[in-house]
Amino acid sequence: MNMLTFELPSGRAPRGQPILAALLSAFEEGFGKARRYQTLARKSDAELAELGLAREDLPRVVMFGKPRSGRSGRAKR
Repeated sequence: MNMLTFELPSGRAPRGQPILAALLSAFEEGFGKARRYQTLARKSDAELAELGLAREDLPRVVMFGKPRSGRSGRAKR
């Protein structure tokens, strides 16, 4: 009987549980970012401006946490 294995990009072989935990963690992070985006998207342009955001900044803010520098308002740094 042969065992089928694959290597990760780091060169380490998978060990079952850590791979599953990493996958579940990635799903949890993705759903959290989706909820954050939806919460921000529901705000009016005026409410976003109070946060120092523009509507076109939302994907970047959700993924990376910072608005583009040079925006007016109280932008996080």
